[in-house]
Amino acid sequence: MTNIFLEKGLRPKRRLVKKQTSKIDKSLLILTSILIILGLVFTYSASAFDTMSYFKKQLFFDIIGIITMFFLAKYYSRLQEIIKPKIILWLTWIGLIWALFSAEAANVHRWIHLGPINIQPSEFAKLALIIFLSYSLSKKQDIETNVKTLKVPFLFTLITIGLVLMGKDLGIPALMFGVSCMIFFIAGTKIRYIAMVISVSIPFIIWECFRHPYRIKRILTFLAPEANISDVGYQLSHSLYAIGSGGWLGKGLGASELKLEFLPAAHTDFIFAIFCEEVGMIGAFILIGLFIWLLIRGLTIARRANNKFNSYLASGITLCLFFQALINMGVASGAFPTKGIPLPFFSYGGSSVIITLAMMGILMNIAAQENKRDDSLRIK
Repeated sequence: MTNIFLEKGLRPKRRLVKKQTSKIDKSLLILTSILIILGLVFTYSASAFDTMSYFKKQLFFDIIGIITMFFLAKYYSRLQEIIKPKIILWLTWIGLIWALFSAEAANVHRWIHLGPINIQPSEFAKLALIIFLSYSLSKKQDIETNVKTLKVPFLFTLITIGLVLMGKDLGIPALMFGVSCMIFFIAGTKIRYIAMVISVSIPFIIWECFRHPYRIKRILTFLAPEANISDVGYQLSHSLYAIGSGGWLGKGLGASELKLEFLPAAHTDFIFAIFCEEVGMIGAFILIGLFIWLLIRGLTIARRANNKFNSYLASGITLCLFFQALINMGVASGAFPTKGIPLPFFSYGGSSVIITLAMMGILMNIAAQENKRDDSLRIK
C-alpha cells in the first residue's frame, strides 16, 4: 500500500502542502523583537517625567504595529494584487495636502489632527513611495537604454517629496530622495543619470536652507556646537554631553542625568543620546550591529526574491530603515546637522512605529515567499 501511494505521488503532495505553509523569517522576527523591547525600555527610561504615560502610549503603538506587521507578513502578497501602488500613493498625497491645511505644530505642518489622534502622513509617504517605485520600475524592460521610461516614476517621486517639503520638513524628504536614488540604481538606471539628478538638486537644497534661517543656524551649530551653547547649540551640545558622559559601559539603565529637562526631545529624536549615556559605547556598538544585521538580512532577502518587484521593494525598505537609523544616530552624535528624524523602533511616536513595523511585515512576507519556493525545489 505504501508503494502505491509513493508511485501515485500522494505522499510527496501532502508533504508539499505542509512545507509551503507560510513561514515567518526567524532571523527577522528575533531582530524585530529585540528592537521593539529595547525601544520600549528606553522610551520609559528617556521620559524624565510622566514616564508611564509615554510608555503606555508607546506600548499601544507597538501593539498596533505588531498586529499590522503580522497581518502584512501573511497577506501582503495578496493585497498587492488587489490594491494598486499608484492608488496608495495618491491617497498619501491627499494626506500630505490635508496636513498642509491643518493647524501648525512647532511651526510646521506635518500632522493631521483627529481629536486625540495625530497622524504624520510623511511617515506613510516613505513606504508608499518605495512601493510605487518598486512596482513601476519592475515593469520597465529597457531602463538602461531608454531613459524616457523613467519619466513617470521620476515625476511621481518629485511630487511626493515636494509635498513633504511643503510641510517644512527637510529630514524625511532627504531620506526619501536618497532611498529613491538607490532604488533607481538597483533597477538598472545608469549612474550618470542619477548623478545628474543629484547635481540639479544641490542648488535647490541650498535654496531650501537659506529660505529658512533656522536651518542655516543648525548648519553653523553643527560646525561649532560649543560656539552658541546657550541658544541654537544647546540641544546638540547636551546630546554630545550625554553620549560622552556614558563612557564605555554607561551610567546604568534609568540613570541618565541629561534627560532631566537638560536635553530636549530626549524620548523622540535624541533618544540615542540617552541610550549611550545609560549603556555606554559598548551598548551603542551593539545597537549599530543590530541595524547592520537588518541591512544584511534585508538585502539578502532582496537578492533572493522571486521577482523584480519584491527585490526592489525589499531593498527599498531595508535601505530606508538602515539609513534612517544612521541619520538619527549621526545627528545625535554630531556627525550630521540637527534634523528631526526618528530612530526606528525607539523614538516615541505612533506613525513612525506603525510604519516601521509595517515595513518589517512586508519584508517578512517577501522572505516567506522565497522560503516557499525553496521548499518546493527541495521536495522536487
